Amino acid sequence: MLRLHPDSKKFANHYANALPHALLLVGQKGSGLGTFGDYLATNSGTILTRVAPVQKTSTSIPVITVENIRALYTDTRAHLASPHFVIIDDADAMNHTAQNALLKLLEEPNESIHFILTSHTPDILLPTIRSRAQRFDLPLISELDSRKLLTSLGVKDELDIKRLLFVASGLPAELSRLAGDPKSFRELADAVATARNFIQGNTYQRLVIIQSLKDDRSGALKLIELVLLLLRRSLASSPGSHSVDLMKSLIEASEAIRANGNIRIQLMNAVV
Repeated sequence: MLRLHPDSKKFANHYANALPHALLLVGQKGSGLGTFGDYLATNSGTILTRVAPVQKTSTSIPVITVENIRALYTDTRAHLASPHFVIIDDADAMNHTAQNALLKLLEEPNESIHFILTSHTPDILLPTIRSRAQRFDLPLISELDSRKLLTSLGVKDELDIKRLLFVASGLPAELSRLAGDPKSFRELADAVATARNFIQGNTYQRLVIIQSLKDDRSGALKLIELVLLLLRRSLASSPGSHSVDLMKSLIEASEAIRANGNIRIQLMNAVV
């Protein structure tokens, strides 16, 4: 069941009546950007094609290649009688070359083709792409709606509900994924425990965690995401300069790791 913030519903109505050539949907991971993009497209026309990142190995970062984007040159050539949509999931997974290839499409609009890009880190996108796309930041749903969603998904145990809300309140896609996949739920619980150890543990414990992730770029980024989540929750209840400094260091480490920096060195620089 699609659950939307009232501002999202209002935007959807506006979007259907004034279709921009390109739309950039921004939000947290798990907020349901792809689902909302589908909702906008199917309410206004037809989804022509979708581009999504591909993970080449189990430890690599998913990417969208320039070949994926250039394939759109043919797909979007025809002038169609009704609106058709190209959805690019996680557009920030495009490298610089792929982004430049997309820019050519955005600079030469086909009136019947509309692009919907989703991104959790829009600052990675070229300024020229961002300037050619209308932006909408998808707000989180309320905790009450999050609870209602979990109830509708059959989650009844109050402890499970509290655990799910702790890591994903307001994020309907993530709540749905975890509620429907007990294995992922258990893995997340283990990952949260590791993140807590990373924050609260001694230097040796941190080094053990870092060593276990030295060849796992995707895993290192997921750890940083969870640590940042825990730190934000901690700051909300007990502000402290140490947590703020650690968050800044981890954000810098995340950016460097995404740019193919050495995983072990970046994590050590951030916390050791």
